[in-house]
Amino acid sequence: MKKILQALLIIFLLNSCSNGTKKEASKETKVETKDVSKIEYPLDSLLSYDSEVALKKVYGEHVKRSVGYYPEGMGEYATTVLFPDSKNQVEFVWEDDSIHYNKLQYIRLAGKQTDWKTKEGITIGTDMKTLETLNKQPFGFFGLEWDYAGAIDWKDGYLEERNIFGSLAYPTDSMPEDFMDLHGDHTIESSSKIAQKANLILSEIIMKPSN
Repeated sequence: MKKILQALLIIFLLNSCSNGTKKEASKETKVETKDVSKIEYPLDSLLSYDSEVALKKVYGEHVKRSVGYYPEGMGEYATTVLFPDSKNQVEFVWEDDSIHYNKLQYIRLAGKQTDWKTKEGITIGTDMKTLETLNKQPFGFFGLEWDYAGAIDWKDGYLEERNIFGSLAYPTDSMPEDFMDLHGDHTIESSSKIAQKANLILSEIIMKPSN
């Protein structure tokens, strides 16, 4: 009888230790994982994550594996996506996108609206004139409705030094005929009359880590 009681006591103690360990592990997970309802969406902070594993430790179930596509039908590549299928979706593109998913190349977000902002306040929807001011000079961009539509060339301005890139688009889904010269395979200056009148907005943001 005494041996049975001793055995039961050992089992009880082992279960207690196991439960304690689980609780501690749970606490550690809660400490590491962000409460997404309280984040302020500072876009620059995402450049500090150099692997999918590191991203998952902080954002947990909000991180998914996905696929991106090169322009002109040049193939596809594996990506990691934060907040998929939401206005705050961010795509992470890695140098190693087949095994370790690490060594961040750049982050990308696109669409019509997001809560993410750079430290300068740049976000999806920032207008062209504001971008000129932040770049500290005018810039160029590719014509719309074409390959690399609206892609920006900062012309060695401040935003190029910041490794912030992106594309412009017309603010609404339908563009007036007055602005059709913004279409096509050519480069347009932000200082041109037609560009100033259209006052395009940022529809895509790409940020690269500092070297």
